[in-house]
Amino acid sequence: TGLQIGTLETPSGVWIRPSTADGLVYVEGRWYRGPVQLISQSDGLLAVNHTDVETYLYSVVGAEMPASWPTEALKAQAIAARSYAVVHISRPASDYYDLGSTTRWQAYPGAETETNTTHLAVNETRGMLLSYQGGVVESLYASSEQLVKEAHGGFGMSQEGANQLAQQNFNFQQILGRFYPGTSLAVLNIK
Repeated sequence: TGLQIGTLETPSGVWIRPSTADGLVYVEGRWYRGPVQLISQSDGLLAVNHTDVETYLYSVVGAEMPASWPTEALKAQAIAARSYAVVHISRPASDYYDLGSTTRWQAYPGAETETNTTHLAVNETRGMLLSYQGGVVESLYASSEQLVKEAHGGFGMSQEGANQLAQQNFNFQQILGRFYPGTSLAVLNIK
């Protein structure tokens, strides 16, 4: 019904916060940016990392696509992942968190998949979303064209396709336009 740490007892959980603004928290073999809430549940503890979307994307982009791929492919991935996240934040995965950490949602292994290239892709597309008729697109994607067909009925971005287009000097807008026809880019400003 609660947690006990030494002589301290809590009714349902505790917060673990990094000691500095850019610090990390270690949970089950992985480092995460931002505070982690440990919640007592009947079958054990649930660890929930609380972070903003842009910081979350530093990890997601590197987990979903090789960070060594061209910057324009990484930017397309950042926008697709941001759009997907924003759609799902509006309909949370659970009472405790907005997005899960598995590939069902978007792969989120924490800081281990962050690189200078994923930071660059996220920072250079900060706030950009895919939009259709004023709404945010649930921008589905998968690693290959075949998986896009199987999992999403042919709608969505093939990450391998994005890589190939970037290698042909397509920019991220052209890449997204190829996979999400009829959409446009919008910018979400959160203050």
